Amino acid sequence: MKVFQIGFNRCGTLSICNFFNQNGHKAVHWDHKKWERHFIENHRLGKPLCESYDDIVAWTDVGFIQRHFQLFAEQYPDAKFIYNIRPIKDWVISRLKLYSTIKYAYEAEFEHILNQDIDQVNYWKSEWLYHDRLVREYFVGDRAKRLLIFDIEKNTGEDIKNFLPELNFTNLSFPHTNKELGR
Repeated sequence: MKVFQIGFNRCGTLSICNFFNQNGHKAVHWDHKKWERHFIENHRLGKPLCESYDDIVAWTDVGFIQRHFQLFAEQYPDAKFIYNIRPIKDWVISRLKLYSTIKYAYEAEFEHILNQDIDQVNYWKSEWLYHDRLVREYFVGDRAKRLLIFDIEKNTGEDIKNFLPELNFTNLSFPHTNKELGR
């Protein structure tokens, strides 16, 4: 069983990772783009995207997964997807706080727009709205059962447990990690 988180950072990505780990399901998070590089290389070589990491159940905060969730859905037909969200205004505030505190994270994530004359907040909002539309249009019909829309301000560990009956969850306390880095 594979679970892929496909929402943006600052929407509980590390909390989702920690929730899986605290329940004995190996989950990994961003790791300074280690996973991004792994998926790009496997995709380039035509290999299964998760090759060499069969023991990992959940993947969180990996931009390649977020941007190419359809590839993962096709390669892993039994996989499920958690689309983590929150109100867009709160997400923007949290992102601004994070990237003003941790400059290297911003530069690593947005190097493609650093030298462009683009308003970062409007760019983020446009990116959010476009991604939201892609996700909601893709996961319809039979695919709908493979998606959990998880609002970090409303949903709980119980919702993840109910979405993933294939996995055993006993500690339903949903951790709220990295709150100090922004709302």
